[in-house]
Amino acid sequence: MKILFVNPSLRPQAPHRFLPVGLGYVVTAVRDAGFDFDLLDIDIGRISDDEVDRFLRHNSYDVIALGCIVTHYRWTKWFLNTARAHQRHAKLIVGNSIGSTIPEVLFACTPVDIVVNGEGDVGIVEVLRALSEGRELGRAITPDVPVLHNNGPYANMVRGEGVPGIVFRDGQGRAVTTGLRKAVRKIDDIPYPDWDLFDIERYLEISYLRAHDTVRFPQEQAVVMPINTARGCVFKCTFCHYVFWHDPYRHRSAENIVGELRRDMDKYGANYFDFWDELSFHKLGPAEKFVDALLAADLPIHWNASVRTDLFGRPDVPYEDRLRVASKFKESGVVSLGYSLESGNDEILEAMNKRVKAEYFGEQVRVLREADIISTTSLVFGYPQETPETIAETMGMCLDLGVYPSPGFLLPLPATGMWDHARNHGFIPDPDKFLTELTERQDVVLNMTKMSDQQIEAEVVGWLQKLSDAFGLGLEGGSLVRTGGYNKHAKNQNEAARPAGADAKPRDVSRNTTATLNYAKMTGVV
Repeated sequence: MKILFVNPSLRPQAPHRFLPVGLGYVVTAVRDAGFDFDLLDIDIGRISDDEVDRFLRHNSYDVIALGCIVTHYRWTKWFLNTARAHQRHAKLIVGNSIGSTIPEVLFACTPVDIVVNGEGDVGIVEVLRALSEGRELGRAITPDVPVLHNNGPYANMVRGEGVPGIVFRDGQGRAVTTGLRKAVRKIDDIPYPDWDLFDIERYLEISYLRAHDTVRFPQEQAVVMPINTARGCVFKCTFCHYVFWHDPYRHRSAENIVGELRRDMDKYGANYFDFWDELSFHKLGPAEKFVDALLAADLPIHWNASVRTDLFGRPDVPYEDRLRVASKFKESGVVSLGYSLESGNDEILEAMNKRVKAEYFGEQVRVLREADIISTTSLVFGYPQETPETIAETMGMCLDLGVYPSPGFLLPLPATGMWDHARNHGFIPDPDKFLTELTERQDVVLNMTKMSDQQIEAEVVGWLQKLSDAFGLGLEGGSLVRTGGYNKHAKNQNEAARPAGADAKPRDVSRNTTATLNYAKMTGVV
């Protein structure tokens, strides 16, 4: 059985590339299960759509599998149609959030055969075994039991049984779902991704482009690699979706994480790590326990991670305790921590189900600044409650704290609370059309406020100009929203550069524009 895995390119114009953590876990599991496969790495190969078309025309496979985030729907639909045109009998498999959030759309609008949900590095192996042995994937329950959905005018899936955690097209053309797969409880047992299955040298030679503010070595000597330390998230914000939505939040042990760090240092020369998680830390106690283990390991590395705004920001926790743990983070090599303000308005934060207060953000910035750790944050404008006043509330907080944010406008994505709001209020009558035309969070794609598109954009851009001027960043025009990354918009957080007072081409028709997207990091999926 000939198998092809495909790594799409979400940001084809970007100078940097990210090792695909989710796909890394998947192909490692498939190799360990005894399957041979080819890998078409569109991202690192900078392979054009024309080249992809030629490859599929001249190479025959029994199984073709890929996965990506749902914002890459346009390209995924193009790829599946192209693959089917050249590979009439291949089984087309889709995973990641594009599979788990819109299966009804995929089965109605593309020739997909199988969707793998949840723990893809387990599910894909069971699917491949069934296919290689000529066994059926499952069958629909009789009589039909429809699974209702809010993804548009497309046929319901029907309940079935068989390989857990998949949706497959049966002989009658129905989309049959076998329900949810049980999560792997002890993720320490999952093998480290084998990066030798990729063109690792090409990834690493440009990895320094993602490093910043290194002090243990020059930035150009940084060898940056990702590491997944946890699966899922403790919370369910109404604008967000992640692959392990239905699974418990699971964190690897400090010993297991340090083991992979050492492996990557010894084997690949890595010295700078991106903790590639939806959420790396959310409680002070476990965070301190981990960083104590990292300090004991005495690794000469730098690292970044995603944390909750209340990790160091809860005023009911003594300031000296928060500062003590933050200082340990710094000592262990952390450069920056990413956490979301999203909005400075508590009513909007409640609508987001963030379960934090705006004041926590300011507290956390102050603690991290005293510990000499850079804060990176994102904002989401455009909840129905948004007004010029709430925008000023949010931006004024950033101005007072000396933080230039990564701004964006609300994108109601499938399987989120705001998707249901948009669908129920008639904003998205045709999900296929909406997802095909979707661009990126820096555009006003769908405005559900009482402001016009022009007004909300002008309010946000006007405030961004104020921030850029106040922080001496020199950003203007389009670069205010699309800053080009950390080094362009956060240099004012370097103590030497911080200003006084800061503390008090046409779109490719085959793909969605995602050049500057920074969505939740997806792991353990096709």
